[in-house]
Amino acid sequence: MGKKITIRDIAKAVGVSAATASRALNDPDYPVSSQIRQKVREAASELGYLSGSEARSLRQKVQRNIGLVIPNLSNPFYQQAIIGINDILMKTAYNLILCSTMHSVEQEQRYLNQLYEQNTGGIILSSVDRNSDAVRSYVQKGMKFVLLDQIFSDAECPGIQFDSRAGARMAVEYLLECGHRTIAFATQPMTRWTRNETHRGYKDALLAAGIAYDGSLIYESGEITGEKGINQEFQTGSQIAERFLADGCQASAILCNNDMIAIGIIKTFFRRGVRVPEDISVMGFDDIPFASAFLPALTTIHYPVVECGRLAAMMLLDILDNGGMEMAMNMTPSLVVRDTVAKK
Repeated sequence: MGKKITIRDIAKAVGVSAATASRALNDPDYPVSSQIRQKVREAASELGYLSGSEARSLRQKVQRNIGLVIPNLSNPFYQQAIIGINDILMKTAYNLILCSTMHSVEQEQRYLNQLYEQNTGGIILSSVDRNSDAVRSYVQKGMKFVLLDQIFSDAECPGIQFDSRAGARMAVEYLLECGHRTIAFATQPMTRWTRNETHRGYKDALLAAGIAYDGSLIYESGEITGEKGINQEFQTGSQIAERFLADGCQASAILCNNDMIAIGIIKTFFRRGVRVPEDISVMGFDDIPFASAFLPALTTIHYPVVECGRLAAMMLLDILDNGGMEMAMNMTPSLVVRDTVAKK
């Protein structure tokens, strides 16, 4: 941040005492020439000086901002979260500052620093950083966070979480009920809490059914950042589908850790002459709006993301305005059966 401009700086610029500069600015009855008063005012304007009342007003205005830091605005999951958050904030005096990190930890840290420097009231954060050090440092400085689709056990931040582990168990159990015994798992890098939880739920359901976990059925992509990451999840699905076919993988079904990956897989299979669900079943995760409109309509696990956005905003407002209790809330998954899973 730049140097704070004081009355002494103005006085020095004009060539008068600090007392004269102060009274020329703040006391209209002070007996000083109109020429000196005008010079003082011009110097204050040029230097960017704020009076006490102006500074208080600016601080109050800035504190009415709330930051939303997300990995990727092109993902419909986060678009739905924004709808829920905005639904709450539009009824308040708070403004929303949207920051899309493009899956870059460095960009996320720059945004957090900018929001802190701007004295932002609080932040709703879906972090791509597996390390909680940055968040913990801002918490210690007094910044208020609500975590969305992420958890840092050592950062003491409240959050809205989805039971991804239970959702994955539900998905695999459904695939098993449909007769599938060899089930692949498609995911982005397992650097985020939710991705790991989904993977754990996948393993849980297989082991409960007496099926050995097979690491060769795990298709984990690399992280795509920057401009190349605009449609990261879709690209991930396409890349995984190509690897799956090149491997000659014998899995009869694939569980994906989000719907965009599933759609990317299905589109690539279609181009390569592989039919879904006739040749292979594909299951998504999230239930984004496009999942029901896509052909074939995607069987998936429903994540109430609009409601999660609403709850995240309500939780942060309660903390900021009422000193509310900081806590975590866990949302329950549900199965949505459509057209991309066939019985064996």
